[in-house]
This record gives sequence, structure tokens and C-alpha cells, in this order.
Amino acid sequence: MTRAAARAHWAKAPDFGDDPDRAARVHAATQRDREHYLQGGMREIECRACHACVLVKKTSSFHTSVQWNADARSRCLGLEQMRAGGDDGNGPLLPGAMMPTCVRLSASIDHGVAEGIIPAESPTTDPDGYW
Repeated sequence: MTRAAARAHWAKAPDFGDDPDRAARVHAATQRDREHYLQGGMREIECRACHACVLVKKTSSFHTSVQWNADARSRCLGLEQMRAGGDDGNGPLLPGAMMPTCVRLSASIDHGVAEGIIPAESPTTDPDGYW
């Protein structure tokens, strides 16, 4: 925020400082949104090669969200090979990927979809009631 905006008591969104009940409701709704968008629909999948566990959600046949944690990043053989400068079939980026992706983990995700562990697409109705 600029100094001029601060002096004018301007904010992009109201803070509801004069209405604590409304502020609490907005905070609770924000927490629900955060949970929905960051965790909703995520399923744990284990790489069949290195046993790294990540959270995965497929929103379409073309879009897969993967949340890595520190343990999974340290276990992943494909990422280790990329860090060491080797390739072994793991190019720097798969088409459309936002970060380097291990082909072994991608195969494990595809296997999870084929086995029904991971839904192939988002549901037509949202279990959280957003749509």
C-alpha cells in the first residue's frame, strides 16, 4: 500500500473492524476457500519407483495438480537425476508442466487413475457446494 493510500484509510477490501461478527464470518469463509482450493479433491499417491508420496488432483485429462512435500522431493529419483544434471528420460519440463516432472511419478499417477484411486476429472458437482 502506498503512503497516500494509508493516509486516506483506503484498503482493497474492508477489514470489518467495526463488525467483529462479520469479520469472523469472512475469516471462516476465507479459510474454507483456502482449504477447498489447496486441499479439496487431493488424493495421496505413492510413486511405484521410489515410494515418494505426493498429493494429486486431476481436473481434466489434460490438467493434473501435484503438491510435493520435502520428503517426496528428497526421495524422487527422477528429480535427483535432474538436479545432478542427468536426464534418464526426465526432460527439463513435460509439455504444459510448470516445473520439472518425474516420468515415473507421472506413470504412477496414470496407474492411479486407471485403478480408480484418483478420479480422472473433477466431479460435475462440488462436494463443498461451490458450484
